[in-house]
Formats: sequence, structure tokens, C-alpha cells
Amino acid sequence: MVDLRQELLAVFDAEYRDHLRVIRDLLKAGCGTRPALAEIFRRMHSLKGAARAVEIPEVEDIAHAVENRLSILMERGGSLDAGDIATIAHALDEIDGIMETSSAAAPQAEGTVEERPATGPDAGADSYVQVPVSRLDALSGAVHDLMGVAERHDRLWERLDDLLRDMRAVSQAPRQLQADPVAVFSRMTRRLMAIRREHELMTGQGDRALLRLGEEVHAVSLVPAGTVFGSLAAMARRIAREHGGPDARVEVHLRGMEVQAERRVMQALRDPVLHLLRNAIVHGHESRARRLQAGKPETQTITVTVTLTGVRLQVRVSDDGCGPDLKAIAARAVRQGVIHVDAPLDARQLLARVFEPGFSTRAHVDHLAGRGVGLSIVAEAARALHGTVAMEQGQPCGTVVTLTVPVSQRQRTVVLVENGERMIGLPGRVIRHLLRVAYDDIRMIDGCPFVVLPHPDVGDHPARASGPPPAEELAPIVPLSAFVGDAAADLPVRGGAVSVAVMEVDGALCGFAVERMVEVRTLLISDASAVGLDSELVPGIAWPREDRPVFVISPDRLFERWRARGGRAMRVSLAPPAQAAPQARRAPLVLVVDDSITTRTLQKTILQAHGFDVMLAVDGEEALMLLLQSSRSIDVVVTDVEMPRMDGFALLAAIRADPRLARIPVVLMTSRDNDEEIRRGLEGGARAYITKQKFDQGELVETIRGLL
Repeated sequence: MVDLRQELLAVFDAEYRDHLRVIRDLLKAGCGTRPALAEIFRRMHSLKGAARAVEIPEVEDIAHAVENRLSILMERGGSLDAGDIATIAHALDEIDGIMETSSAAAPQAEGTVEERPATGPDAGADSYVQVPVSRLDALSGAVHDLMGVAERHDRLWERLDDLLRDMRAVSQAPRQLQADPVAVFSRMTRRLMAIRREHELMTGQGDRALLRLGEEVHAVSLVPAGTVFGSLAAMARRIAREHGGPDARVEVHLRGMEVQAERRVMQALRDPVLHLLRNAIVHGHESRARRLQAGKPETQTITVTVTLTGVRLQVRVSDDGCGPDLKAIAARAVRQGVIHVDAPLDARQLLARVFEPGFSTRAHVDHLAGRGVGLSIVAEAARALHGTVAMEQGQPCGTVVTLTVPVSQRQRTVVLVENGERMIGLPGRVIRHLLRVAYDDIRMIDGCPFVVLPHPDVGDHPARASGPPPAEELAPIVPLSAFVGDAAADLPVRGGAVSVAVMEVDGALCGFAVERMVEVRTLLISDASAVGLDSELVPGIAWPREDRPVFVISPDRLFERWRARGGRAMRVSLAPPAQAAPQARRAPLVLVVDDSITTRTLQKTILQAHGFDVMLAVDGEEALMLLLQSSRSIDVVVTDVEMPRMDGFALLAAIRADPRLARIPVVLMTSRDNDEEIRRGLEGGARAYITKQKFDQGELVETIRGLL
């Protein structure tokens, strides 16, 4: 029975938080409509029943009182006034306080609040979360897809067993084989090739099903910051009353509550943030007269801001109180023997001392502060999450404390590039261009290389290159190896050209030269220390292949390092490429057709790096025009299926219907994974079919080479 009650309490914890979050949002919006009023009434009624089920009469009584007040108001056809809103808000704060008190893991010997981390059902291994039905449906669909792959796998093995049984029968009957060995061998070969094609299709479907399932499971683990930090405002108001009396008030602003991160990371930050709120109230408190004299509002304001940058989650707690007392901090440090009385210390060094265990500037101890435990708990939580915490003086007043922790695991789309012996992942969100810049096209300005960026309206489309030329946009080129690995100053020239990933951060553009661009992948990024690399620059590692890790770059840190070197191109020695052999064979010309500029650019870069010439088109109509009007003979067409105006199937049909073009092999490359669509393409004359989910450069290059 005890276990059942604990389970019910854990479920109730998730339910009451959801009810309070929605009601607070409605109160903040003014709840001026009858549907909004009815929604508050419904949730209060549900909360009352749930509290009765888990035997928490205090919450049941509060919810019942609010329910009665709302019922009378609805019967009269009225709406909530300012007094009603204040009463309901106060009731929600009381419920928060009751639940926080009842969820304490163990009684305290001295009854202190600051010395223990707040715990509750959220912190336990058997806690519960509320998941939208749509998310459960998506999970169910992903599992169903995976089960379908498993069933196809079983049928495939049955077909393979049948083939092996027939082969053994033939081997045991040599006279039948002598009768028509070619026909028997041909039949066996066709059956084996069919099994191989089925295996390839099944593997692709399985990869996509696993990827989808992983994405859905990961999405379930994400929670918005508001579900964890939403009740902190009420707790801060209660702490203010405990510290300053019944009339003491504090205004708490919660920003970035829609930011999502892994649930366990968010929950691990809740208690440290609560300690920071308590610290801001106790140490930042000023009398009403002093605040008015300083030109501040009567009520102290505390702001909790949550942001997500790259793979780092940042929670900032700022207040407009009196700010840190540097003299008191220095005197306390001297008394503890941490620093010498004459030691010169700046504000940053002094403020770092406040996170040490037992450090407090309070002259007396009470139930809220004075023992020097609160901020040390914050520092310990940051270290446990492999993060940092820092305090600084607010501007123009107050205190700012920033918790920065890595998000332990998350999926991101990255561009994989080779840099020396390492595989580097560049976050796709900051990639503006992927370029293969010919040696002769590199602009040297004051001994520094620059690249001319393609205009977004023209790019590489000769069919659109009409009218006055757009203004040139230049971006500096720097070798990525100067920041990751060795500090080589030379650009990696391969085949007479340089591979450049142009990235944009906070409006600044910089092209980072790499040895080779590999592919675009969606990877699960784990927080880990990279041996020999700066953990700030490389905060995450992925393992797409068992034997080779991918070191994921933080673009913000990369640009910080670049700006530290002047924020422009670096002087490099750019040796001319080796002269091509006389009468070199013409490179094959590949026409890439895709309505996505990112996909077109990536495929162009990959193919050019492997010795192909590339022509680009944005849809089937433009591709057909280039096929008919190009002065050069196109050797292979690689086309997407879903495109505006003329899709890939229509382009394939047009190519096969024209005697002048029918000889050109066509490769369909699309995100579709429907078996009927694949058969439609192959039966329509496509020579190969590649799905984007399992795309890598080796498959694309080998497929094209096999068709030439």
C-alpha cells in the first residue's frame, strides 16, 4: 500500500503542476472570456478530486474554496476582477507551498531550509511526466514501422532458406544441372539478386524507423522550462514574506520558459535556481526608503531567464537589489584565511569565493541563510552537470548569477568534414554556404584569402543569370586546423581547389577551409571530453561509426577564437596547384536537380571533390532546358523527386521519351521510403534510387561511377 501511495503521489505531482501552469497562464492573459473562466473552474475541480484521491486535504480545501467562488461568479454571468485574480493567484501559491513542504524527502534535525536540496517526486527514479496523446501516437507509429521491418526480415530469411535448400538439391542432382546449367544458374542468380534488393530496401526502412523512434523517444524526454521553474515565482514570494514580514513583496519574471531541454537536466537545475532566488531575496534586500532613494521601484524584481545556445543550457538569475558587497566578501575571505589581507583581488576573483562551502557574509544565522551552504550547493550542482556558475555585479545595480551546463544528449544536424586525422561536425544551423573554391577564384587582399559568395538569387543557375550582376559579398577564409588540432597556416588545397564551409554567427561571416567535406548527418551528441582538444570549443562528441568519433564544434566558441585573432582572414602561404597533365581526359558532367539549395550545394561540393564537373537545376523544367540547350554533353542526372513545376518522375519520363536524351542514366535521390514509389522510379527507367536518410558521399560517388 505504501508503494501505491508513493506512485499516486508521483502522478499527482505531475498533474497538479500542469493544472497550476495552465491556470497561471490564463490569469496572466486576463481570462476575460467565459471559456477561460470555465477552464479555470474545470481544472480546479479536477485538482480537488485528485488531491482527495491522494489524501492531501489542505490542497483539497483550497481548490474547493476557489471552485465555489468561481461557481458563484459563473452563475451570475460575471467575469474575474482584479481581486478575484489576486485571490486565485494567492491560492495557487499556497498549493505550491503545501506541495513543496510535503515532498521533502526527510525531516531536518534543525528545520533549516538552506542546508538541504529540495527534493520531491520529480527528483526520484519513479517520477512521472505528462505526454501529449499526439506524441504517444507518433511513438506507436514508429514502433509499428519497426515491427514491420522485423516481419520483413523474417520473410527475407525464409526466402534465403528456400534458396539455399534449392541450391543443395541441385548440387545433389548433378544430372539436372548438366541438362541446362546456364538456365539453373541464371534462375538462382535472379533469386539471389532479388533477395539482395529486398535486403537493401529493408535496411533503409529499418534505419529510418530507428531514426524516427529515436527522435520520438528523445522528444518525450524534453520538457519546457516552465514545467520545472513555473512554481518558483510563488516560492520566491513566500520566501520574501518569511524574510521581510507579511507585507514584503517581490516580483519574479520568468523568461524563456518555452525553451526545451532534457527533463533530468532541467530538474537538476531547479534546486540550484531556488537557492539563487533565496540568495537574491536575503542578500539583495533593501528597505522601501532605500529603494525609493536610489530611484528604484518599491518592489524588488528578480528575473529568471533560460536560453539554449548550441549544446549549452544557460539559466540566469538577476535582481535589482543592493548587489554583492565586495568589501564584506573580501573581509570574510581574510577571516577564513582564504586570501591575504594585502592580496590584490579583482571583483571576478572575489565573487568566485562565494561558491565555496561555508562562505557567507551574513552576521547571523537564521532559517533562511547564514550557514554558507546555499551557493556551494549551486556550485556542486553545476559541477555534477559538467557546467559552470559565475556571479557578477548587475548593471546598473543588483546581482547576476549565471548557470551554464551542457545538454548531455541531443540530436542535431551537422556537416561532417575531415580535418587532419579527425572527423569534425559543424552545426548545420550556422552553415550559410558549402563551397568548393577553385584556386584561381580565391581573392588575395593584403596577403589574406577571401571568397566571393554566390548571390542567393542567382547562385549557380545559368538559366537565371540575367540582368545586372549583384554586388559582390566577400567572406574571409581561414583554415579550420588553426583552431582545431595543429596551428597550420596553409589552406588545404586539394585538386586545385579549397573546400570552404561559410558559417554565420551573430551577423558575422567566416569561411573555414577543411580538407574534405563528407556528408550531412543527424547525430546524437553526447557531452564528453575530447582528448587533446579544448572542451569549450568541442563540447560534444558523436559516434556515427564504431571506430571513428565526430568532434562537434561550438560555433559560438569558434567565432570567439576567430575574433580574438582579429576577426578577419589570416595571412597564409597559398602555393599554386600542380599543373594538370597535358591532354587530360574530360571530367564527367553531372546534372544535379533539387529544389533545396543546401542539398544542391552539398552534392556539388562532394562531386567536385571527386573529380566531376557539376551543373545545377532547381526543378525538372530547368533541368530539361539545360539538357536540351547545354553546349556540353551531360553524362548523369541526379534528381530529387518532390519538386515544384516538374517533379523527378516527370523529368525521368521526359528524358526517356526524347531519343536525344534517353541514353543518359538517371539517379533518383529522395526522402521517400515508399516501396511503390521506389518501384515506380525503377520501372520508369531510373538506373538507381538513393534515399536521403541513408545518404553518404561514398554511395553517391560509387553509384555515379558505376553508371559511367
